[in-house]
Amino acid sequence: MQARHPFGANDVESIVVHGSRVTVDHVGWRYVRQGLTSAQLNLPYCVATLLLEGDVFVDQFSEDKVADPRRMALADRVQVLEDPSITARGHGARHTVSVEVILRDGARLEETVQSQRGSEHAFASEAEIVGKMTKLAAHRIEGEQIQRIVDWVMHAEEKPDAAELVRLLAAQD
Repeated sequence: MQARHPFGANDVESIVVHGSRVTVDHVGWRYVRQGLTSAQLNLPYCVATLLLEGDVFVDQFSEDKVADPRRMALADRVQVLEDPSITARGHGARHTVSVEVILRDGARLEETVQSQRGSEHAFASEAEIVGKMTKLAAHRIEGEQIQRIVDWVMHAEEKPDAAELVRLLAAQD
């Protein structure tokens, strides 16, 4: 949506996510600070975080961020509602969402997504997978070492055994 109509957190009046009963029950409650796990499993928190930081990943879940008043206020503008027509489609549609973003300038943006990013129906690209691995590994491994691991894995079919990968994973630069 932001690619088609650029907007930021300050531009948002409200966001309504229409999803299945499963979505509402599992991730759709009003965000209240209750710890890191609660924030990770809360759609309004994650939407607010995406708008504020452009990412929702490991670094966006810390004690100070889950209690950030600006993030909490933005999460309050995100509502998750059941769409009975999505629920009626059953298990296979449980991740379908229709999102409405109402901007302060009166613009209204809408998009429906059938499957969550990374699922078998919306599989991540090679670049997305490598990017995720790199972001995760960067907390423990130096960049050059990460690149050697990525190179090994991307050419694993050419390797005679996994001993080199084990060494790469165990090496500390």
